[in-house]
Amino acid sequence: MRDHPHLGTGWQFPVRWHRDADGAGHVATADGEQAVAQSIRLIVRTALGERVMRPEFGSTAEDQVFGTREAASCHRLAHELRTALLRFEPRAIVDRVEAVAAGDDQDNRVDVTVEFRIDPHRRPTSLVLPFYLEGNA
Repeated sequence: MRDHPHLGTGWQFPVRWHRDADGAGHVATADGEQAVAQSIRLIVRTALGERVMRPEFGSTAEDQVFGTREAASCHRLAHELRTALLRFEPRAIVDRVEAVAAGDDQDNRVDVTVEFRIDPHRRPTSLVLPFYLEGNA
């Protein structure tokens, strides 16, 4: 967090506990770029309406689980994820969101690549998030 204190610190997700040298237990935290990457994963994996107190939070990515691996479906998924990230993660400069069919037809997998920066003068960080579809390849 030394480089970017404005990004904040929060609990790691999933929640983890660790012990310090004194043996005291503490909740593991994420800060800086790690916290932003964690937030991006949470936004992508949270379905709209899933959080009772914030039903508008999340994305429609899970709605696409019965979709296909066709280019139009991948483009729609990438567009919807980019919109959600721009709305819910103001700390990130989202450079690119791309969804492409991955593996063979039996995998029914789409890999979503999210490139983001937390500082306009730094190189982007890439996250690759696999989605496994239930529909036909």
